This record gives sequence, C-alpha cells and structure tokens, in this order.
Amino acid sequence: MQIVYLVRYSFFGSSGWRSPASKDPGLLFEPSRLEKRARFFEQITLASLRAQTDTDFHVIVLSSEGMPRRFKTQLREATQDALGPRGHVLFNKPARAGSRFRQYLLRNLADAPFTAQVVLDDDDAVATDFTATLRAEADLASRQLLGPRDYCFLSFARGVSGIFSPELTGLHHRVSPFTNLGLTLVAPTQTARSPFFVAHKRLAPRHPARLIYNRRPLYLRAVHDTNDSRAQVADDPVTEAQRAMVLERFPFLAELEAQPLTVAAE
Repeated sequence: MQIVYLVRYSFFGSSGWRSPASKDPGLLFEPSRLEKRARFFEQITLASLRAQTDTDFHVIVLSSEGMPRRFKTQLREATQDALGPRGHVLFNKPARAGSRFRQYLLRNLADAPFTAQVVLDDDDAVATDFTATLRAEADLASRQLLGPRDYCFLSFARGVSGIFSPELTGLHHRVSPFTNLGLTLVAPTQTARSPFFVAHKRLAPRHPARLIYNRRPLYLRAVHDTNDSRAQVADDPVTEAQRAMVLERFPFLAELEAQPLTVAAE
C-alpha cells in the first residue's frame, strides 16, 4: 500500500478553500502572510511528518506558480530538508487541485497497485502513528475492493485542536466525523478519483466509506488568524491528566507550548 499525503500550500485555484486570501492573489501572496504560513508548515506539518514511526510515504505539496521566488525557494528547501526524496513540491497555474495532484501521482508514483491519498493542510499535523494506523486500515479496505473502479474513503474522527496566537494557548478535543483533515481515498493507483473531488460533509451517503473512532487523537487542527477554512473549536479542553498523552503523540507541541512560532533560520 502506497501512502501519499496531499498538501495544498498557498495554492491559487479550485480546492475547496473559502478564505478571502484563497480568492485573491494579492492577499494570498502577501509577504507577512507567507512568512506565517511557512512557520506553521515547517514547525507543525513537516515536524509531524518527520516524526512518523512509519516512514514509508510520499508528500506532494501543491503551490502556486505566482508565489514570490524567495518563498518558493524556502518551501522547496524546507520540504527537502524534512523529507528528502519523499517530498515533491509543485508550482502550478490556477487549476483544480485534485486534477493537479492526480496528474503528478500518475506520472511519478504509479508503480504501486494501490494508493492511499491523504488530505493534509499546510498548517495541520498528524500523530506519530498516523501513517502506521492508516496503513493497517487501508490494507484492510483494499482487500475488500471489488474491481479496478472500486474505492473506499477512510475518515478518522478523533483529533485535537490547537489554538495559536502565535504561541500555543490551548488544546481542545475534536471529534468530527468525515472531517477533511486526514480524509483518505483508498483505491487502485490508476483511479480517476481524488479526495478533492468530493464534498466531505456529504461523503457518507454518496460514497463507500468507513468511519474510524480511535481512543487517542490522530491529528491536530491548528486554529489561528490565517486559517484557509472555517476552524471551529469544541468546548472540551484537554485536561492536565491528558496533556502528557497529547504531547507524546505530537512531540513538536512541547517546543511550541512555551514559545511563539519562530521564523526559520536563513
């Protein structure tokens, strides 16, 4: 089972984002915004991928052709430093994100018979055992597929929300069935489908899917003032007794708890 994380990074095109910046290149590529997005991506998203117990995966980062050159360089270098050859960075003209991801996958990562395509935003994170947990669930789902056109979506409901302003100021439990975060399409690698071609809130009645409730959180949703989609926080804070478990699953949080997100060294 090939596992590929699909990350939209300041992408100007059709991808389901609703923020004002996603519709206006002037806002999307504003330098202070790009600086903040780089900090989240490097210190949260890439940090969580670097900490995976199962390291057999690829990451495709889809960004914009119109991004300023220095931020393109920063994105390439950060991804390469964290992931090496497992990281693939694309700069594309406006288009459908799902189409661009699919084209790259078919041209460059098409050797495996099955692929699990995972949605991961550029400011969110997965727990250290997410890849390992996903592999077991995806292998099981793939054995139940009935033919080359069959597929199955996997949704992991339990996570946590981290509130940043810019330091980490709160952690809250998050239970969200069929959330976009970590949503995974399991299908033959040659499939024409993409997790970006579905409305995730309407996924269950329209597509074959499995909803998985784990006892421990499998992802972290970062909440801050430049979110690209609506970020709701449940009134269910992580208790002091639970904090150690959360920090163990998301080890980068220990570094962010007491200090603001910092700009990467030049």
